Order: sequence, then C-alpha cells, then structure tokens
Amino acid sequence: MPVIEVNLRDLEDLLGRSLTVDDIEKYLPALKCEIELIDDETIEYEASHDRPDLFSVEGLSRALKGLLEIETGLRRFHIGDNSFSLIVRGPQYRPYALGAVVKNLSLHEEAVKQIMNLQEKLHGTYCRNRKKVSIGLYDLDTISPPIYYLAVNPSEVRFIPLEYDYEMTLNEILLKTEKGRMYSHLVKGYKEYPLLRDSNGRVLSFPPIINSEDTKVTVNTRNVFIDVTGTDLSTMMKVLVVMVTSVAERGNPEEIELVEVKASGGSTMISPDLKVEENRLSIDLIKRLTGINVERKDAVKFLRMMRHDAEDEGEYLKVKVAAYRLDILHPVDLVEDILMAYGYENISPEPLPALHPGRIHPLEKISSKFRDVLVGLGYTEVSNYMLNNPETLAWKMKLGEVKLIEVENPKMEKYTALRNWLIPGLLEVASVNSKVGYPLKIFEIGDIVVVDERSSNRARSERHLACIRASPEETITNMLVLAKAIMKTFGLEYVFKESDHPSFIPGRFAEVYSNNVKVGFLGEVHPEVLLNFRLTVPVVALEINLNVLKEIITGKLKR
Repeated sequence: MPVIEVNLRDLEDLLGRSLTVDDIEKYLPALKCEIELIDDETIEYEASHDRPDLFSVEGLSRALKGLLEIETGLRRFHIGDNSFSLIVRGPQYRPYALGAVVKNLSLHEEAVKQIMNLQEKLHGTYCRNRKKVSIGLYDLDTISPPIYYLAVNPSEVRFIPLEYDYEMTLNEILLKTEKGRMYSHLVKGYKEYPLLRDSNGRVLSFPPIINSEDTKVTVNTRNVFIDVTGTDLSTMMKVLVVMVTSVAERGNPEEIELVEVKASGGSTMISPDLKVEENRLSIDLIKRLTGINVERKDAVKFLRMMRHDAEDEGEYLKVKVAAYRLDILHPVDLVEDILMAYGYENISPEPLPALHPGRIHPLEKISSKFRDVLVGLGYTEVSNYMLNNPETLAWKMKLGEVKLIEVENPKMEKYTALRNWLIPGLLEVASVNSKVGYPLKIFEIGDIVVVDERSSNRARSERHLACIRASPEETITNMLVLAKAIMKTFGLEYVFKESDHPSFIPGRFAEVYSNNVKVGFLGEVHPEVLLNFRLTVPVVALEINLNVLKEIITGKLKR
C-alpha cells in the first residue's frame, strides 16, 4: 500500500479547522489509513490500495470533512460547459486518450507537490508504472485547444523536456533524461511514438515518458488540462476521475470542464465520467453482517458522513456514490462505510458459543514440526505472498509456457498469478538479501495453487515446504543431507531418483520418493536461473509436498 505524506498545516487549511493528535489517531484509521508518523509539520499514513482518492491531502481532507461533520453528503462539483476537444490519433500499441479541464485553482508550493505526488502514486499502483495508463497535467493558459494525441516519427519532433533547458528529439529524451531511461521500454522498438500537442504545434508531452517544460504546472497556474493515455479505457477513466476530483479540491471555487474526445473513425465520447452511482441498501443486511441494530436515520447519517447521499425509502435506503469512490462495488461496501462512521471501537464484543471442541489440523501439526526441525538446523523462515507473476514463476525459472491461475484484472504488475511452487519466491528473497552475506539458509512453508482440470473449480491448493542454501561452496550434497534429516524425523523410508528439470543443472537434480510416491525434488539451481535472479553464488534447493507426506505419515496413502 502506498505511503502518503501530507503537510499538517495544508490539511488544516483545506479542512478549515485545526486537528489534534487525538483527532488524527481517531479519524485516519476510520478511513483504513495506517498512521506511520505524526509530528508538528507532517503526517505520514498508508492508504488502502482500493482508496486512491485518499492518495493525497485533497482527498483526505474531503473524507475527513464528512467524519468531522464539517461537510456531509456528496461532494458536488461545479461542471462547466463543454468547449474543449481532444483529437485522438495515437499509435496502435497505446491507442487511447482522455482529458479534462479544471479551472479557478489556487495553488502554492505544497499544493503543487501534493498534485504531483498523487500523479506518481497513481502511476505506481493503478497505472502499473505507466504501462497501462500515464497521466499528464499542464498549465491550460500556455496551450491552445484543440489538443491532438498523435503517433509521430521520433526523430522529427523536438521539444524541451520537463526540468531541462534545451530541446531534444524523442530518441534523445529516452537516452539523456532520467524518466526516459526509466520508461523507454514502454515505447522502444516501435516506429512511431505517442505525442500530445496543441493546435499551434506546441508539444505538451511525450507520453508515457515526460512532459514539456513549457507547459508545466506552477504556483501561478490557475487552470489545468489533465490527460490520461494508455491501453485500458476503463482504468484510464477511473484514474482520470480520481485525479480531476482531487485537483478540483484546490478550486476557489472549482470549475470542471468536460472534454469531447474524438477518436479515429468518427466516434466521440465525453470525459471524465463523473456520473453518480445509485445503490439500494437493506437495513436487514446491515444487521445481518454486523450484528448491530442501526436505526434508519442513523444509517443515513453515517452514510452521509462517508460522503454519500442517502435517503430512507422504506424497505431500502437509496444511496448515491461519488464517481471517485472506486472501492464501492456492492452493498456490502456501504455496510463497511457505515461501520467506519459508527466506529469499530464502539462495537461491544460478545463471546461466541463453542460450536465444537477445537483441535489442530494434522497438516498444521506437520508444518509446525518441520519448522522446528529447520530452525534447529540453522534455517531462517520467510513468508512470501501467495500472488506472484508468470515471469518469476516460469520464465526466470527456464520453464517457458506454464499453466497458472492468473488474476483477470490485477492492480499491480508484480502480483498477477497465484504461485504454483515456492522456490522462485525464495530465490527472490535471496536476491534482495545478497548483501547480508553467505551462507544464506532460508525456508518457507506455505500454500501453492496448481491447475487441476479434474477439480470442480479447475484448481487445487497444496501445502509445500521449500528450502534453499546459497554460498560459494554449495553442492547438491548439502541438500541431500537436509532431505535425509527431514525424512528421518518422521521415520519415513525414502529414495532419491535422478531426473531432469529445466530450472536445475543436468545431472544435479533428483526426485524424492517415499512409499513409492513422489513427495518432492531437490537439486542445484541452473546458472541461467541464478543470472535471472542476479545471484552470483551457487544455490541448492528443495521442495516437498506436505499434503502427500501427511497422507503417508497418517497411513492413508498405502504402497
């Protein structure tokens, strides 16, 4: 989750009142924000990934106004006439562009800093480091509409990139600027690059790389044009809505002007989409999910404190949700908002009756026993996320195409698929801890998910144990000794059978069998895999299926 830093005085100015430390410690957690730091000038907090509207002080102040009952109900923005056009003729690999205008801003240095920080927080989360979406903000008074989003020859266009004082071609920007080197992989290899320019030919930006120095937003900016370009229209619109509504909080008063987007082929659309969503919420659902008897009038009050509009319509509450609340997908989310306004600390705990005698699951007993053994042998336990990505799980491991359970609409490029084994995650840990020194001995016990067409949901979860050792002297012998120790702990007979695996050195890989059943494998990791993980010393690895081992230990899996 992103960590947000805001200036306390700036927050108080936006709220129109002062805040005590007690206020901050009470109300930020009510918005699912974990406080990292509070001092005389600064508040640092971790915002929930599903609340991008809280990624800056503007959105935070808007939410706090509701909880403090300074201003409740929907935040209604003034929408001006649509007189601005964006002509879209971009490259096929980044075909889409949307835009918006926000006028009558009152900015200072901290305001500009917060707006730019919000842009980067969105880039790092929803926008997938600009791969899916990139955002640009410009001083509207320096450009002449309509704006054109074009595909251009990179050697034929020159402009002054942001924070520089001389012109460069697009290819030079990729080589000479920090942002160019950081994001060049998003456009390199294509014959044409994306470009935003106005009707007079002035360049606004080279998305998704860098903006123009001539059109940058400063403390003197009063009107801004905001664009988003990318590959996913749905995500682009969500990001644009969050950006526009946050910037609009700096209005005095604000005026949001919609933009007519004219795509190739003659189709048109209006952006941003600030349409309010209507939901129906049952009082019975609140009681059923929370166990709290909330009066109708109180439920309406709590929803308004969370910056929704709410009306009692008898059987249901009619709730209007702002476009920037991307986290409200279901009535259950509205129940959560009611609880946050009610205050989790106000919920009285009640003891639950014992439904049955508790006991430790056999798989947990075995897992615990293995932990004790490995810690006793000098190994350190680590814990990785269940989500990883195909590049780490397959390509870096020299496996090529592998069937994985993948997330349909991931929020981060790093976490796009459920892991199907543990060793890649351990190699990542070893890579980032290479400076700790050697030998490095780590293990993990956790669940993995594999594709299983015979299962009703076409997937099967398993509990695995994996260990790796890394040092200049490592050989397969060290892992064979560990495997023997593990098997003898449970009095199991075992045998090693030489085999092959793309991730391991040929002739240095074996499968582990017990009761004539394969329970795991071990070997010396292939040098190409080590290079992929930036490891410079030999690594040996072991992975065991604890589900199978449990069946053998409990006698359920016969010869």
